[in-house]
Amino acid sequence: MSDENPTEQEFSREDEKKFEKNGFRQYGVYSAIVFQMLATMGLAFWGGKKLNDYFGIESNLLTVGIGFLGMGLAFYNLLHQLKNVQNDDEKKSGSSKN
Repeated sequence: MSDENPTEQEFSREDEKKFEKNGFRQYGVYSAIVFQMLATMGLAFWGGKKLNDYFGIESNLLTVGIGFLGMGLAFYNLLHQLKNVQNDDEKKSGSSKN
């Protein structure tokens, strides 16, 4: 059974570095951020449209207003997540130097 689930001790530092620098892993992290942005903006515009229809407003004021609010939240989330990714990279590169 120990062959199926290797423990942390069985991985060398080189293996950990290879995993962290793996291009597919980095691609996955950044593409997840993009899909979160798209989902946030899409839901904001969709919700704005639904509210606009519910209240019967002739102009698309709620659609545009809530959509831009969603875009602002998406960009804030983008900056926050990129900062976290950068901090994680700095921690890992700093700990490998010691």
